[in-house]
Amino acid sequence: MRTFERISLVLHESRPGAQQVAERVIAGATARGLEVLSSEEPPPAGTDLIIGIGGDGTLLSAASHALAAGAPVVGINLGNVGYLAEVEPDDIEHMLDGLVDGTLEVKERMTVRAELDDGRSWQGINDIVVEKVMSQRLIQLGVHINGQFFTTYRSDGIIVATPLGSTAYSLSAGGPVIDPNLGALILTPVAPHSLLSRSIVLAPDASVMCRVELDRQVRLNVDGRNATVLDPGSEVTITRGSESIEFLSLARRPFPQTVRYQFGLDHA
Repeated sequence: MRTFERISLVLHESRPGAQQVAERVIAGATARGLEVLSSEEPPPAGTDLIIGIGGDGTLLSAASHALAAGAPVVGINLGNVGYLAEVEPDDIEHMLDGLVDGTLEVKERMTVRAELDDGRSWQGINDIVVEKVMSQRLIQLGVHINGQFFTTYRSDGIIVATPLGSTAYSLSAGGPVIDPNLGALILTPVAPHSLLSRSIVLAPDASVMCRVELDRQVRLNVDGRNATVLDPGSEVTITRGSESIEFLSLARRPFPQTVRYQFGLDHA
């Protein structure tokens, strides 16, 4: 049985109701003998659980801190979709009880890593995106998979997503929804000028190398945040991350029902 004692909060302070939910979590946790260390970023040393309060963007930020701290993360949804942050405000007491009695399910999810040819690297949870800097100009990327040339994309960019990130930017670009229990990397071109416009689902141990071609820079984004700008001739290699991230779950819905509920398919 796995329980938690020292909690930190990451909240979207401008989100309506976030502060009130944080106060409920602090009061409920304290009443159960749990210690709330902080609601500041980054969370302090000694944190053994991070709770994100907001939407999926807030949970991604919380998960990034959790990954660095080697701690699990759980999200309370105040957003519109809440695919990652699956705990609704009405479930807070149930979630806190689960933290104490060890009944929450631990779900391990893969991460994704980008490494440049100069040695710099970043690790993400949802996706790595290589995209154009100038809105009116396409970029050209030479893509190698597992060390072999695959194709050249003339497009707005490419996305390499984890299964967890398959419902984010990759989905909006036409990519598939992948069960996060699977291990995979999903390569999705963004608005390509090519007949090859479909996503490619690769094995989790695949390596995707992108070389920046033509005379224009590209931007490297990690989980929606700008990491750096790459010059022509630069190379970035995208692989599975060396560490995984643990999400705590109430385990109320299997994956297809989670998709159905969170994306409102009853109304589609």
